[in-house]
Amino acid sequence: MKLWASGRYGFSLPKKVEITGPDGVTSTFVYHSRKVGPTSELTNRTLVRIAIAQYLEGAGGELCHIDDTVAPFPGTLTQIRPFAPPPPPPRVRPSRVMPRAGSAAKEAA
Repeated sequence: MKLWASGRYGFSLPKKVEITGPDGVTSTFVYHSRKVGPTSELTNRTLVRIAIAQYLEGAGGELCHIDDTVAPFPGTLTQIRPFAPPPPPPRVRPSRVMPRAGSAAKEAA
């Protein structure tokens, strides 16, 4: 299963959940918010749970819309992330009080 959320932090719509069954067939569930007013949006985890519930009820195929009236899947979800290298160490600027050895040589020249 994969969640595709657009935007910098995954808050933008539309959102897409792809579920690949044991037979290799991929079902795609798309969510567009149709709520009007100051109501809160569904979280990504809730959208995934609803898509799983719809998939287990037999919905699937090429493209389905996530129905937010369906009860979410009650089971536990395990998040698996692909291997990614660790981020580089933060860059630290030398302070004015204790400059680097190379900086002092440049200032003297």
